[in-house]
Amino acid sequence: MSRFLLLASLCVAGCGHAAAARPDTAIRIVATDRGFEAPQRMSAGLRRIVFENRGASVHEAMLVKLPRGMDADRYARAVKAGELFPAGALDYSGPGLTAPGESVEVWVHVDAGDYVLTCWNGDHPSTVPMHRFQVVDDGIVDAVPPKEDALLKMIDFRFEFDGVLHAGSRVIRVETPGPSMHEVDIFHLRGNAAVADLNRWRKREDAGDPPQGTPPADAMGGLLDSHRIGRTSWLRRTFAPGRYVFFCEMPMEGAEGVSHADVGMAKEFEVAP
Repeated sequence: MSRFLLLASLCVAGCGHAAAARPDTAIRIVATDRGFEAPQRMSAGLRRIVFENRGASVHEAMLVKLPRGMDADRYARAVKAGELFPAGALDYSGPGLTAPGESVEVWVHVDAGDYVLTCWNGDHPSTVPMHRFQVVDDGIVDAVPPKEDALLKMIDFRFEFDGVLHAGSRVIRVETPGPSMHEVDIFHLRGNAAVADLNRWRKREDAGDPPQGTPPADAMGGLLDSHRIGRTSWLRRTFAPGRYVFFCEMPMEGAEGVSHADVGMAKEFEVAP
């Protein structure tokens, strides 16, 4: 499964009643090949995250809430030892795979606690430093999500998409009826590339063995998986006309090397002019 960059950002300045009434302020995360530029603290609730990739490779930003007794170093050691889901740690979604120079906005829920931000793309869990941050319950009001242009439901093991996207800045509301955890990465297909070409490419890249040549698609961001199934999230980015794919790389439980995309969780769609 591809899990990519992780998160954080300072969402508020000030305190007391005035701060609690302050309008939504974006949490800004910048991914580089050397790590993340992100705040050390953010407020609990529904938060807007603006994610930008300034690195030379594809990155994502997974927010992970750590259990009591586990610090960031212990989590990192478990991941480097090959654990996809270290015991007690909870995925809290975050911006998905994003190509160099691209950006995406997401609205996700976070609860109070200690977190790390990490990237699960290829060998990045062991080569890109994780970012530590804290989520505090300080009474800051929830961010207000934008009105959606389309609805995407992630169901075992398919995407259900309701709406038509036109070129420009568009919002997708994302729901996970499940019952399994799912994620969605959005890829813009190049030329005559097909979903099967994208799947083969991603398997090589996620195994830490990037193939040579031109990629069949560009990573446009997405929403990573969350243990809090049932919570609604939102994604906003600018689309150009063309062919795109909703893609889920979550690993199939009990089937080593098999992803949700392998069993049908990849859906091509068109963005109209």
